[in-house]
This record gives sequence, structure tokens and C-alpha cells, in this order.
Amino acid sequence: MSAEHTPQMEEETKLEAGTILKQKREELGLTLEQVASRLRLRRSIIENIESNQFESEQVATFTRGYLRSYARVVGIEESVVLCALDDNGEAQHQEHEMQSFSQKTSQEKHDNRIMILTWGISAIIIGISCVWWWQNQENTAVELTSTTEQEQKIEKELAEKNELDFAVVESQPSSEIQPQESKLVEQPLEEVTTKVASQEQPERVVEVVKSSKEQTPVEQSKVESVVPNTAVETSSKPETNTLETAKTSSKEQEKQLQPEQEAADIVANLLEMSFSDDCWIQVKDSTGKTLATGIKKAGQGIRLSGNPPYKVILGAPENVSITLSSEPIDLSGYTSGKVARFTLH
Repeated sequence: MSAEHTPQMEEETKLEAGTILKQKREELGLTLEQVASRLRLRRSIIENIESNQFESEQVATFTRGYLRSYARVVGIEESVVLCALDDNGEAQHQEHEMQSFSQKTSQEKHDNRIMILTWGISAIIIGISCVWWWQNQENTAVELTSTTEQEQKIEKELAEKNELDFAVVESQPSSEIQPQESKLVEQPLEEVTTKVASQEQPERVVEVVKSSKEQTPVEQSKVESVVPNTAVETSSKPETNTLETAKTSSKEQEKQLQPEQEAADIVANLLEMSFSDDCWIQVKDSTGKTLATGIKKAGQGIRLSGNPPYKVILGAPENVSITLSSEPIDLSGYTSGKVARFTLH
């Protein structure tokens, strides 16, 4: 009896896992659909398990799990099914290594590196654009600055040229110019005094004539009583004196009229200039004569007279006030800080 049972037990142990599960299912009277619904697997998977066709591509862990679940459904111990699976030489299942989440992490790191590289390239492009824009703005500012500097150089050269043109005139000391101006101003006062003196002289002449006329009858009466001929001689002398004094007075009046006319002309062409700050000037009349030149200080005032029109050059027109024949000249049209050239008629 023991010898007979030993081969049977070896045959039973050599049964494959799928065959054991199939036999037990048939004993219980269960169909493939019922087992598949209970295990929530496809029917094809149940058929492959019962026929011992284990896919090599399928993960070994899932196959062993399917066998355990199937053994529970049909009421077989899990160890029996798993031992049959291990003893089966035809279906050797190689367990695959489990893939951890490190691969996903490395993939995310790779993606992050790509994003960082993309952002870096974008930042470089934006930086280059900003540098290019800033350089264009700087070049524009440099061009404007150079243009302004060129204008200032041109103005400076013009001012230096004007100073060189009038260097000879400027070399004259101001002490020589001021006496000339004072003479022009003082001349009308001397003429007025001469005029008053000349007006007083005819009156004195008339008084002398009258007194001589009054005195002659007395003298004539005295002389006639002594010598008649001498009376005639004395009476003729005062008459000749009156004629001579009349001629001299008429000549003096003509001389007095000439300075008065000249003084009127001077007042009509009088050019007055006052300075609120330092300013270089040059004034010439129609004959080319230089009436005034040089730097005038703040608070200074001058009076000039000559043959109009006057050619005037002002280094700082905003610092000068001008009147011609007592009429103010408008200088607001000239730019402050620039040389002004104009002619006054």
C-alpha cells in the first residue's frame, strides 16, 4: 500500500499550478466567466493560467498574485499552488527588478535642466536687446552733445574772431576814450557860458554908447565955451566907436549861432548807453570813426555823438540799454549770450 501511494503522490505534486486550479474549479462547478468576474480579470487571462501559458513579458509578481487569488476562490491553499509553480520546469518566471520613482525624478530633473537652459537663453537674448537699446540711446546722446559742442565752438570762434578784428581798437586805453566822451558832454556847457557872456556884452556896449551920448553934450558945452573946434572932434569920436561896437557885436552873434546849431545836431544824434553788467561794445559812425570800444562795467553809462548811421556790436545785448535821440532802442529780439550786430539810423 505504501509503495502504491508514493508514485501517486509524486504525480500529484508534479501537477502544474494551472492544472490544479482548473481541476478544483470543475469540481466546484464554476465556469470561467464566474471566476473571471470574481477576480475582476479578463477571461483570456484565466484561460492562460489554466493552460499554464505564462507570458514571459508579464511581470512575475502579478502572475503569482493572480494564482493566489484564484486559489482563494476555489478553496486551495496558496502554498500548494505556488510550490507547483516553482517546481514547474517549463514555466520559469524571471522576476524583473522593480522600477523605483528615481527614474521619474531623474526625468523631472532632465526636464528642469531643459527649462533652466531655455530660460537662460531667453534672459541672454533680453539682456542683449537691452544693451543694444542702451547703446543706441547713448550714441544718440553723444551725437546731440557733439552737435551742441560744435555750436559752442563755432560761437566761441566767432567771438574770438570779433575780438581779434577789434584788437587794435581795444589796445587804446580807456583813459583816452573817456576824456573824449567827457569833452562831448562838457562842450554844450562851455557853449552856454559863452552864449551868456556874448549876450551880456552887447548890453554893455549899448550902455557905453548911451553914457557917451549923455556925457557928450556937457563936454561939448564946456569945450564950446573955450575952443569951438575941439567940440566937433569930440562929438565925432563917440559915433565911430558905436559903429565899431555894433560890427563886433554882430560878428559875435554869428559866432554864437554856429555852436548852438552844432549843439542841436549833437542832441539830435546823441547815442546813450547804460550797462547793467559787464559788456564788450564797439560803436562806429558812417565815416568809419570808432566812437567807443572795449569792455564796459556794470553801472557805467556813456554818451556818444557822430554822423549816423551808427554800426553797433554788443557782446552781451541783455546787459545794455540804448537810447538814440532820447528814444529807447528795443534789444529784446537778440539772443542772450550771443553777439549782436545792428545799425542805428
